[in-house]
This record gives sequence, structure tokens and C-alpha cells, in this order.
Amino acid sequence: MFVLNASYRLQRLERYFEMAEITAAMVMQLRAQTGAAMMLCKEALNATNGDAEEATVYIRKKMGGKIAGATDRTASEGVVAVVVVDSQDAAIVELNSETDFVARSEDFKGLAKELAEHVARKKGHSVETVLTEQSLVETGKTVQGRLEDVYTKLREKIVFKRFEFISTDENGVLAGYVHVPANDKIGVLVELEAASPEAAKSAAAAAIGKELAMQIAASKPRFQTRDDVSAHIIAQEKDIASSTARAEGKPEAAIEKIVEGRVRKFYEETVLVDQAWLREPKKSVAQVLKENNVSLRRYVRYTVGEQIGAATSGAIKETAE
Repeated sequence: MFVLNASYRLQRLERYFEMAEITAAMVMQLRAQTGAAMMLCKEALNATNGDAEEATVYIRKKMGGKIAGATDRTASEGVVAVVVVDSQDAAIVELNSETDFVARSEDFKGLAKELAEHVARKKGHSVETVLTEQSLVETGKTVQGRLEDVYTKLREKIVFKRFEFISTDENGVLAGYVHVPANDKIGVLVELEAASPEAAKSAAAAAIGKELAMQIAASKPRFQTRDDVSAHIIAQEKDIASSTARAEGKPEAAIEKIVEGRVRKFYEETVLVDQAWLREPKKSVAQVLKENNVSLRRYVRYTVGEQIGAATSGAIKETAE
């Protein structure tokens, strides 16, 4: 009898510690990502042993395949800046601040643009190395020194969070876009390939690059082409679609067709080249690019704060005396 009671107590203890691993912070983070109710988030985390990705899938199944929240909520303020230099080199940077008030200031936005210009002209390698380089706008000062100057004026922590540098060839077309209505918090850098160097320098190529960058800013694609979507993700989407269809009471004979349609819809929503062209929705992005005789090489999309918990190289802040 003692052995049975000891075993029972051990099981109760194990279950207690399993429950204790699901912290309030984990529940809050999942709620922020999905928009689901607190109790459902806790239920999902318990059901998946705290795996946030699997918990999101669990919630999607419970909510009919859709979640109300947004996974790109910001954890800090700041701006994104994009600069293209001589049609050959370009950079996109994220510069963070503590408050939106500072992020909106001309001094802060000017610093972000200055950093993007520096990265593009000096072909930046990493935040750490860029900070040690000599400033292009003020002789005798490093980039780090320029950040310190702006900090001294604004008296708020400044973080040079990240950047991406792209250098193209004679057939390449670089285009950038910053979404001003979102207070410069969303930026996109695109590299296209034209049929010839002459075509790459044309106004038409520049226009299609700018239009595509605007599309990416608005539509938030997760993938560039279907080849970028893993088999695991497709299997997961099929599982969600079939579970949702059965929960809706669809006949078993129709499940396969329903799943096929919902996976196709998934591609149209998340894969850039499969998305509807915003200015002409009857055409896909792939069709528009083909009609303009250009192809997409790559793109970079930044939203301020999307790298929650990432390293903060280049942070300038007040320290205790």
C-alpha cells in the first residue's frame, strides 16, 4: 500500500512540475502572437508541453484555422531606413529607440538614413564592424561616435539593431520602399533581374521594383516561391485544413478537395509570386513580373521590433556615474 501511495504522490508531483513549466509569460506571449483567449493559450501550451509553434497550430485548429492576433507586434520603437547608391549598392537598416516620440524626430530619422547610406557605400559586413568605421559625414568620428552624438541630444537609448546590404550586377535592379504612413516602421529592399544592362537602367524597371516593394510591405509574404515552403509546413497546413473541415461537418468524400483548395489559398496568401498583384488583382505577382520581362532575385522586409529578444549591438544608453 505504501508503494502505491508513493507512486501516486510521485505522479502528482511530476504533473505539478509539468504544469509549473507553463509560465504566465509564455501564456501572454502566445496570446500576443495569436490573439486567442488566455485560457485557450494555457490549454494549448499544456497540451503541447510548452511548444509555442505546436501550441499555435493547436489554437488554429480550435479556432477554425484562423488566428486573430499578429505575430509581428513590436517590442520597441524605432524606424527602418532604405538607401540605394548609384543603382548598384543598397542597404536597409533598423534603428531602435525607447519611445515613439524620439523615433518620429528628424534627428533620429536622419541618423537612420545616415546609417543606411554608410552601410551601402562602405559595403557593410556587420553592425559591430560598421560601428568602428570612420563616419562619412563627420571627419574624425566613428559611426559609434555619431550614435553617441545623437544620444547626447535626445537623451534616450539608441540601438543600431540590424542591417542588410545588397550589391547587384549590371543586369540587377535595386528598389527600396519605406511605408511612411506607418511612421517608417516598415521597409523593403528588392533586387530584380532585367534582360539587359540597358533594361536594368530603364524607368520601367525602376517602377516595377518600387511597386513590388510596396506590395511586399503591404502583403507581408512569408516565402518568395513555393520551393521555399517546407514539406513540414505543407503537412501542417493540410492537417489543419482537414481538421477544420471535419469540425465544420463537411462530408468525408469532400475533404480531399477542400484540403487542396485551402492549401492553394495558403500559397496565394503567403508565397510572394503566387499573391495577387495589388494594383491588378486578377494577375499574380509572377505574371506581372513576366509581362515586364524581369525576375525576382531576392527581397528583404523589415518591421520595427519583429526581432524580439535579439542581440542589441550598437546600443547607446545612459550609464550610472
